[in-house]
Amino acid sequence: MNAKRDFDHLLAFAKDLIQENLGFYYDVNYGYFQPETHPVIDFIRLIGRRIQGQLMLMPALRGEIDQMERIFSDNLFFDEWAEVTLDGKSFHFLMKEIDNSSRSINLARDLVFPSPWIPRKLRDCLIRIGEGTLNGSWRQDQGHQVTLWLPLGISFVEGSGHHSITAGIAKGEGELYPTRVYDISAIYDHVYTDGKYYYRTHDHSIISDVHFVECAAIFEIGRIMTAQRIMF
Repeated sequence: MNAKRDFDHLLAFAKDLIQENLGFYYDVNYGYFQPETHPVIDFIRLIGRRIQGQLMLMPALRGEIDQMERIFSDNLFFDEWAEVTLDGKSFHFLMKEIDNSSRSINLARDLVFPSPWIPRKLRDCLIRIGEGTLNGSWRQDQGHQVTLWLPLGISFVEGSGHHSITAGIAKGEGELYPTRVYDISAIYDHVYTDGKYYYRTHDHSIISDVHFVECAAIFEIGRIMTAQRIMF
């Protein structure tokens, strides 16, 4: 696989999608209407499905996953504690926490990255959670802690809910409210990627390799969304 080529193709498709999306459409029977979700958000969901599936299958493929080998946002993108600004700030301090009361995440639709690690727990959740099972339909509890990044609309599971959220995604049911919501738009003044590396903007030094070309593409699509004021 040529990662740089794939990155360029994904970015080109996203730009074309945004350019060709009129924002509203006309139907002879219904008049003018506007889609509920911008199609570039749907495209981000599509891009991330392979990575999401890979994360959810790891316990079944490899057995119990060591804590150090589990994949979180740092592995998908780059270390949020790495210094990225001229004055030494990291991604972590550039993210702006915002009110989460009006945001919800649909496990059947939205892009959520869990990191299950115990085969037995994943097995039991798939058996016991869901409509018609012993525990019934999927529902959020205190262990389901999820962080949402805007404007991208991607979420990362924190805490202990990785296995049950994986079950909800697999069964296509469940809605939850994120524990924390961050607007990451400020990062685009300080970091960019070409599909091979993440770089600091002020001196073009390398922050890290790109681990997943899909995530690099999602990151750069977020730059376009920020400029176009497109929000999840």
